[in-house]
Amino acid sequence: MNEKNSDFENREEKQEKIILEEIVNSVEKNAKKLEQENIELKEKLSSQNHSLTELKQENSFLTEEEDMLYQKTTELEKNSKKLQKNITQKETLLKESEQSGKILEGIAELEKKRAVKYNRKYVLSIVFAVIVIGIVVPYSYYMNILSGLEYRVEPDSITSGYVINNLRGDTIDTWLSWRLVEGNELNVNIINKEQFPDKIPIIEEVILSKEAIDIDDSLLHKGPVGSTSTYYIGWLGALETNSQDTKFYIPKKFQIIDSATGAGDITIYLTKDKSGDGYSGFTKSIADESQNQILKSNITIYEVDKLSKAQFETILRHEFGHALGLAHSTAPEDLMYPTITTDYPYISDCDVDAIISLYDGQKTSEVVCQK
Repeated sequence: MNEKNSDFENREEKQEKIILEEIVNSVEKNAKKLEQENIELKEKLSSQNHSLTELKQENSFLTEEEDMLYQKTTELEKNSKKLQKNITQKETLLKESEQSGKILEGIAELEKKRAVKYNRKYVLSIVFAVIVIGIVVPYSYYMNILSGLEYRVEPDSITSGYVINNLRGDTIDTWLSWRLVEGNELNVNIINKEQFPDKIPIIEEVILSKEAIDIDDSLLHKGPVGSTSTYYIGWLGALETNSQDTKFYIPKKFQIIDSATGAGDITIYLTKDKSGDGYSGFTKSIADESQNQILKSNITIYEVDKLSKAQFETILRHEFGHALGLAHSTAPEDLMYPTITTDYPYISDCDVDAIISLYDGQKTSEVVCQK
């Protein structure tokens, strides 16, 4: 009986052992399965994170593209309006030319009738002279009034601020100029240039260009049709035209440098921020009041990302005039007027004369235009 019980217990132990082994095997399989599922979940999560990062990058890129397209669309709309105005002006001029031609044809016909009693040669001379006048005079008028129209821009209303501080920080109101040894250059440093790479060529053009343009005086209400004045795209070209000896050396050399520390004689700070005072551009010059000497000029241009090429170069051209020592102009059609509304915001002979006067020791930096 004992042997039977012992055999029975042995069988039970074997069965339990088998069951336990099966349970262990099942647990191990489930553990491996769970581990594999965990790895797969981690891979899926990593893939989803990667996809999310790509979507964020794509969204950022699309946002930038949208901003660029908006700016280009805005600029194209302005250019379209400008072209439409030019076409309208040209159509008006052509109509005037046609009317003048009809009047002259009538005069020619009248002269032909009056000249019947004269010989044929005399009649033909009169007719030829009238035809020449009818063609040349309207054409000459047409070409003269268009002189400079291609340089017309629509900068909108641009407001500038200008302040001078002495070494103690007090605001002063006086005449100021740089004191440079003849031949020395002014270093111009651009802050935040990496954020606005498309503005760097414009800055270089406004400062370093030597291009001169002729604009009909009638377009700026400064004279009759046919008379023109010379303007300059860049400050270097404007200043190099001066051959007059002045008491202090007029800057004629500019070096654009790259320094993140704000080094340089003139700094140009580009920002997307909006001016609290409503300025498009602002220039502050630090001066030694005892010597009426500019020590450093800081230019700030606001909302750069929203400015068209024409607007940006207009603001910079104006503010750089302040950085050289010029105050505001008395003439609304001039570049240096406090609120720039002119369609031709270029450097005039008036601005150059003011620079010459300033650096010759005259105690004023205001731009007064005679023409």
